[in-house]
Amino acid sequence: MMRGFFSALIGALVLLTQNANAALYELKEVVDLKPQPKAKLVEVWIPVPYENRWQKIERMEVVSPYSFQLLKESEYGDRFIYIRHEGPLKEPTRITVKLLVEREEVKPEKLTSKPPLRYLLPDRLVPVDKFKVLAERITAGKKTDVEKLKAIYNYVVSHMKYDKSGKGWGRGDAIWACDAKRGNCTDFHSLFIALCRAAGIPARFQIGLPVNGSGEVKGYHCWVLAYPDGFVYGIDASEAAKHPSLRKYYFGHLKDNRVGITIGRDILLAPAQHGSRLNFTYKAYEEVDLKPSNGVQTYYFVKIIR
Repeated sequence: MMRGFFSALIGALVLLTQNANAALYELKEVVDLKPQPKAKLVEVWIPVPYENRWQKIERMEVVSPYSFQLLKESEYGDRFIYIRHEGPLKEPTRITVKLLVEREEVKPEKLTSKPPLRYLLPDRLVPVDKFKVLAERITAGKKTDVEKLKAIYNYVVSHMKYDKSGKGWGRGDAIWACDAKRGNCTDFHSLFIALCRAAGIPARFQIGLPVNGSGEVKGYHCWVLAYPDGFVYGIDASEAAKHPSLRKYYFGHLKDNRVGITIGRDILLAPAQHGSRLNFTYKAYEEVDLKPSNGVQTYYFVKIIR
């Protein structure tokens, strides 16, 4: 357990190990807890950006008045700062996480290991069996997984419209997205993942922050990594629909103007929460006396270093 100010350096000499061709962001995550005067137990999980081939965390600092642990869940490898406080919270509390994040562009490349079986299996709102007939129709005549992946990509980009009006969008419900033919990035990529998995192509959901300049980041963005024919492809179907001139690019590529926070759907936290699995998450989650609470707010701020 750790208390107060915590600083972790990842890598021996940060300035020497940074990739000069990668984007570098200073990220601040601010978590505000409201008073819980009657609580017997308050638990908070704060997501910490993951690391992979294209994203590295060069430095992390946590300021918290309470003891905490940095833990990783086993299904997707998502990381969380976990705080357990016994007794009431008598006054508002702020926890701050500061990170230096290095992010590279994703390009098609050969896999070094087989993708996990999990990326072929369904999620609660991303069924697989119900999309097998449609996936077979879309990919008919395509011989390779890359050809099938491109056919699915073209179908989703053409079938759907980026439209956040009305109700129903934003949940990442693949069936709703297919029927409504609209939604945000969550809806685009839920349909895309369902079709990929139904066609036998592993695909995983990633969610994080768009970086369009320095300052507060309001909202989120999500995208997909797909694994056809022993390769990995970055996919951003919703951006392709919004920007037709980039449609070719976003089949296989992801710009570095993003920070990934968590991977996967139906998230089981570390340690496991008492409430239901989270549909997806990029913000802090709180439980009070073993029940989900709305007493937590998360704010993100980014500064572009290069």
